Amino acid sequence: MAPRLSGGGVDSTSAPFAREPRAARAKARGSLTSANGRVPAPSRSRLCSWDRLALWDRLSRRTVAGIAAGLMLLAAGCQSPQPGAGAAQGRPRSKPLHPPIRQVVCLYEQRPWLNLDKTGDRDPEGIRYRVFLDDGAGRGVLRDGIFHVEMYRLDRGDDGTAERILVSDWHYPTSRLDTLRAKMLGDGYHLKFRWATKDLAGHEIEVITRFEDSDGRTIRSGTKRLRVPKYVS
Repeated sequence: MAPRLSGGGVDSTSAPFAREPRAARAKARGSLTSANGRVPAPSRSRLCSWDRLALWDRLSRRTVAGIAAGLMLLAAGCQSPQPGAGAAQGRPRSKPLHPPIRQVVCLYEQRPWLNLDKTGDRDPEGIRYRVFLDDGAGRGVLRDGIFHVEMYRLDRGDDGTAERILVSDWHYPTSRLDTLRAKMLGDGYHLKFRWATKDLAGHEIEVITRFEDSDGRTIRSGTKRLRVPKYVS
């Protein structure tokens, strides 16, 4: 018995491997065509699983694309600004709190020597003087920074030429120095240095004072030449 067609499909009760006669197959094909010559649409129950898979695939791709776009936006928003980005956009730089130091003024007494040894001799072992930092206003001011002081001994040869030899150098932050206030000169610093056991009595020396501010700028004083006294015991 030829299988019956139901709803455009093969009846599930027919034998799975039975072959239909040629006339029956032709009749079945004819029954699939409507009166207007068009093939009717398949019923809702015959929607292929590929349609559902295609729909799921489209939804999945949209979801993944949305997640990827969200992650990209999140990563872009979490990036830290590059150094100098503000300057590149034309932001004004902050002005320094104080004007820069323009001059280092060192004032020495007539006898600037320090006698610091325990033997009691009169030969000096150190030196002291005052320093004023001028920012252009004509008065001394106090600043954060470091004083760099170099002292050279002058050895003269037989022909009178002098050879400069570095014998001491000191480096002190301004926070470790004693300050002073003069009525006419403004605020300044007391500098006191000891050269310990170096044999400088009776020699000429040169003292050079430099001030380095917190921004790294260095201002140099004039060179001061002195003769260290030597007393006859």
